[in-house]
Amino acid sequence: MDDRCVTMGLGKTGTGSGSLSHALIRTVAPTGHLYTVEFHQQRAEKAKEEFREHGVEHLVTVTNQDVCKNGFGVSDIADAVFLDIPSPWEAIGHAKSALKAEGGRICSFSPCIEQVQRTCLAMEEYGFTEINTLEILLRVYNVRTISLQIPDLGKAAEDNSSAGFDSSNPSNQGSPGTNLQQGTVQFKSGVPLREMVGHTGYLTFATKSLF
Repeated sequence: MDDRCVTMGLGKTGTGSGSLSHALIRTVAPTGHLYTVEFHQQRAEKAKEEFREHGVEHLVTVTNQDVCKNGFGVSDIADAVFLDIPSPWEAIGHAKSALKAEGGRICSFSPCIEQVQRTCLAMEEYGFTEINTLEILLRVYNVRTISLQIPDLGKAAEDNSSAGFDSSNPSNQGSPGTNLQQGTVQFKSGVPLREMVGHTGYLTFATKSLF
C-alpha cells in the first residue's frame, strides 16, 4: 500500500513556541508527520529540543529557513498547510507545491485584514478554490451569582402543608443552592458583553484545485 494513503502530511510555517505544532502532532499521530519551518534559528533549535524531550521527534521535521524564499523543503506530500507568518501571500506558491497532487487544504492566520486581502489575491492567482475567511472574535463573559425569588405557585405550598412538610428538617431543604427560608435560589450565570471591541485575527481557508 502507498504510504501516502495512510500517512497525513502537514506543512506549517512559523514554529514559534511549538504549542500548535504539538497539537498538530497529536492529531496526525501515530502514522502522520509534521513538517514545520521556522525562520529564527534559536526558535527552531528550541523546538527540536522540546520535541525530543517529549518523545515526538519521529513525528516532526523542523527546518530552519525562510519559507517565503525557500519553501517547505518538501513537494507533493502534504494533505494540509498552515501559514502563520507576516507575509503569507509570499508563501502561497510554495504551499501549493508542498500539497499533494491530489489536492489539499491550506489555512492562513493573520491579525490584519490587509494581510488577508493580499493572501486571498495570491490564492486566486495560484488557482486555489473555496476561499473563505473567518474572524476570530475576542468575546468576554461576565460570570456572576444571580439570586431569583422562588415563585409562589400556590399548589406546591398546599401540598407541602398537607404532607406535614417541615422546613427545619435538613432532608427537606431542596436542591443545592436553594434557600427555602429566604424564598430564593442562587445560580452562576455567564453573560457576554453587548459589544465586542477586539479580536485575535482572521483564519483564511482554501482548497488546492485538481484542475
